[in-house]
Amino acid sequence: MKYVFLVLFVLGVGLSTKDAWCTEKVMRYQVSEQEQFTYARPSGVPFLTNFFKDFKLLYEKNANAEHAPWFLGVTLATAVSIYYDEALLIGAQEWGRNWHISAQDKTKTFYRVFNFSIRFPTDLGSWMYFIGDGWTHGSIAAGFLAFGYFGNDYRAWSTSYALFEGLLTSGLTTQVLKHLTGRESPGVRTRPRGRWDFFPNQVAYHKDVPAYDAYPSGHLATASMTLTVIAENYPEYRYVILPVGITLLSALSFQMMNNGVHWFSDYPLALAIGYGLGEVAVSNYRKIERTRFANKSQRRPEPVLLFNPILAADFQSYGMGLTLLF
Repeated sequence: MKYVFLVLFVLGVGLSTKDAWCTEKVMRYQVSEQEQFTYARPSGVPFLTNFFKDFKLLYEKNANAEHAPWFLGVTLATAVSIYYDEALLIGAQEWGRNWHISAQDKTKTFYRVFNFSIRFPTDLGSWMYFIGDGWTHGSIAAGFLAFGYFGNDYRAWSTSYALFEGLLTSGLTTQVLKHLTGRESPGVRTRPRGRWDFFPNQVAYHKDVPAYDAYPSGHLATASMTLTVIAENYPEYRYVILPVGITLLSALSFQMMNNGVHWFSDYPLALAIGYGLGEVAVSNYRKIERTRFANKSQRRPEPVLLFNPILAADFQSYGMGLTLLF
């Protein structure tokens, strides 16, 4: 994670210098008959300075009675999962053995650039685990940035900024919670379902990280954030984005249990963090305009409600009918 923060900082300095001359422009994208997205040309490096703003927005959007059922759902899902954690873990690892999916992280370092390790997976299990790696999501963000910047596509460009922002905020959030909850990872557990050591000694934490950093899953929070940002910015492609994304998140979740990194109960809060911070990041770069139709030529007549008399063919019964024209 420290490498990701450094890369984002260097990238941000470069972008802020390059974009200093840009004038304010916007692009509009008709994503449905009812909605049009507007994106301003990105300028500067707001994703490096939006930390406190994003957490404030997250609180304002969710601290209300409307979202209470979601908080309750995450809490109940976590509590029930904790109860079944040991059985779920053993079941996942048994499936891994039956399907011949390695329980070892076989990601290897192929290159070193200025002490940066360039790592790639070497088998199916490590590929599944690598789905949640910071390098994976940083690369996705960089791809959107390149397409948006050189292709003059403000939606892709803004998507990259939202992804960079989400990487920072979700990474910070999960790291803070890990350092507060001190939950034992399955691979080093000293008791069923792992030991919790709230507010652990930070020196001990850094000497033996797996003994304290299971809850919540940073990999899954990051992956959830990435899926949220892309799906929110490209709603017309959700029928592809969501099935593919959910499949990848499921594979990642399974493999992190298979290799003993996470418990199932580490996931509900991680998904909620990724989704919430992803939505906030998107809202910083996108404006939604509600329109009934893309243009006037597509406009349909307004719905009309008609009452009309009805007389039976035998003239023995009659009444009133109701017709809706739309």
